[in-house]
Amino acid sequence: MLDKVVISDILSRSCVVTDLVATNKVEVIEYLSALLLAENIINDKSGFVHDVLAREELGPTGFDNQVAIPHGKSSTVNETRMAVARLRDPVDWETEDEVAVRLVILFAVRNADSSIGHIKVLASVSVALGDDEVVEQLMQAETSEALYRLIVNNTGV
Repeated sequence: MLDKVVISDILSRSCVVTDLVATNKVEVIEYLSALLLAENIINDKSGFVHDVLAREELGPTGFDNQVAIPHGKSSTVNETRMAVARLRDPVDWETEDEVAVRLVILFAVRNADSSIGHIKVLASVSVALGDDEVVEQLMQAETSEALYRLIVNNTGV
């Protein structure tokens, strides 16, 4: 069970990409899920994608600052982790004001970790992404390493 979470423990450099080309949110979720599968973070990509999309049906995970935080609590998750993509071009995502999204942070949450740690991580990331200056820096990061460092340095729990 995750009670104390450090972002660098749940985000690996190999799960951060910049300039991802996608035409819709399903492509983004599929791509990030493939990264998680390659790292053995999930054990069934299609099952995990199904669970994430089922969560998407419950309410918007996109924000009006071009950021989305989709997440899936799933039996297909071996270890609670996250994957991040900054998109080359915005894609449509359900937000309050129907703003297209350019930064996606996908959480893969193990069923056993769906308690306080999960909430703390989501809250920490949400607070950081509520800061326009932080979001601007994330949007401008030139490399996946720079994007990784910005996320780790701005989302302490």
